[in-house]
Amino acid sequence: MIESCMSSIKPMLGFLRDLKNDKADEQMLREILNHPDYDFEFRRYEIESKEPFIKYFMQLSTINETDIPEIDTKRKTILRDKHKKWLSAYENLEHYEMLYDKIKSSITDDTLEGINARVKRGLPGNTAIDDVRIISTMSIGPSFGYVFDGALHFDLMGFEDDSLDTLPSLIAHETHHLAMWKYVSAFIENLTLEERYIFQFTGEGLAIKFCNNAQGAISKAIDADCPINEGLDAFSIAYLNERFDEDFEVFEDTLDSIRAGKMDKDTVFKQFEEYWWNPYTDEQSRDEEPLLKQSRMYTFGNDLFGAIYDAHGNEKLFECVRNPLQAVEYFKQIIEKR
Repeated sequence: MIESCMSSIKPMLGFLRDLKNDKADEQMLREILNHPDYDFEFRRYEIESKEPFIKYFMQLSTINETDIPEIDTKRKTILRDKHKKWLSAYENLEHYEMLYDKIKSSITDDTLEGINARVKRGLPGNTAIDDVRIISTMSIGPSFGYVFDGALHFDLMGFEDDSLDTLPSLIAHETHHLAMWKYVSAFIENLTLEERYIFQFTGEGLAIKFCNNAQGAISKAIDADCPINEGLDAFSIAYLNERFDEDFEVFEDTLDSIRAGKMDKDTVFKQFEEYWWNPYTDEQSRDEEPLLKQSRMYTFGNDLFGAIYDAHGNEKLFECVRNPLQAVEYFKQIIEKR
């Protein structure tokens, strides 16, 4: 069963309307930020004090971006990073009120049944999907969609226009993460560093394969009747698919280095952070806004494990998920035949 939780949104929209009419009530704001859905967000972003957020929202319409305080946490610039989105919501309340109503009415039983089917095909046979909470807020953080503490979240302000066509793929994608995490938790701690390195590509790779109908450089879209790369950024996917050969070379070189003892866990983690999760194109300066909405983790993971599904089916795919070294051998065979 999938449960939708959106009850913090109307009060927050009401606060923003009061702020616009010079009637903002600090006590009302405190009650909103104490809502269970916002408590969920503060825990996810590891933020202990809500006081900076109280001060920020009370002067949202007048504060200069350079005057927005940093938070005493590793999420120091979380308020500043989201300021443009909050100003847009403040200035376009009717749009977000309409968007809330559309989302609320679009999550029907039929929609949830279709989402359930997408997720199940990307799991081992006969895997049951537990109860899932879909939490939606006007988010305090930068992530449009994420999973945390057994639930999935999406940000009302993450929808750039009125189209909700991608909402089912978003919900399916995050639900797949939840189901996969439960599945892999039984064996993931026993993986070697080499196996863990390969395994990391299953999460986003399989989620976009089965839930976003992703087309890779090697892996094929599996739904002829659905849009290709549904809910994914077209520029990002095309850009990254063109760099498959480069990514495969990095992947193989890293496996060789791990086997030779030249890379430890910290070095591998650093590579993931700087290369596989990198949101910048090769041409960009780090001073610019990142152009990539997805990263190499998505596209290479889709090719690596998605191609195994294309060639050998669900059972062999999840045999390779459990035995990542086997995945590499199957994938090399597929590469040689292309």
